[in-house]
Amino acid sequence: MDTRQQPLRTEPLFTIDMEAMQGLDLGKTPRGWRRIDRIARGRFDGAKLRGTVVTATDHLLVLRDDSARPDVRIVLETDDRHLIQMTYQGVVAGPKDVLKALGRRETVDPVLYYMRNAIFFETAMDGPYAWLNAVLAVGMGAVRIQADKAFAVTYRVFQVL
Repeated sequence: MDTRQQPLRTEPLFTIDMEAMQGLDLGKTPRGWRRIDRIARGRFDGAKLRGTVVTATDHLLVLRDDSARPDVRIVLETDDRHLIQMTYQGVVAGPKDVLKALGRRETVDPVLYYMRNAIFFETAMDGPYAWLNAVLAVGMGAVRIQADKAFAVTYRVFQVL
C-alpha cells in the first residue's frame, strides 16, 4: 500500500428524511427475515442539491443476530426538477436488546446502535448533477417511530472526497 495516500476525507452532501408506510413482511426466507418498506414521503436538503423523494423501497433483511441490512432504491427530484437515482446498502447493528426494541417499533436513542450505508447515484450524463455519477457517499442514520408504528429515517449523507 502506498503510504503517501491522504487519509480518507468527507464533506456533507445533504440530509435526507423519509417516512415509510407500514411495511410488507415476507417472513422468514433462506437469507433471514425480509420486510419491504415503501416510502410515503421524504425530503433532502444540502448546499449543492435539495428536493423531494419521489419514490423509494427498502428490501430490508434482518439476520439471525437481529442486525439488519437495508437495500434501498430511491428516486430523488431536485427542486430544479432533475431526477436522480440513489441506491444504498447498509448495516444496522448494536446490542441485541436495542435491535429487538427497534424491531418492536420502540423509540431508541440512535447513539445505542450503528446505522451506516454506502451510497451511489445515477443521473443524466448531460444534466447539472452529472458529477454525482462519480460520487461514492456514506450515510449515518437514525430511526424514528411514527404514530402509526411505521418507520421514519434520517440520514446525514457525506461525499467521500
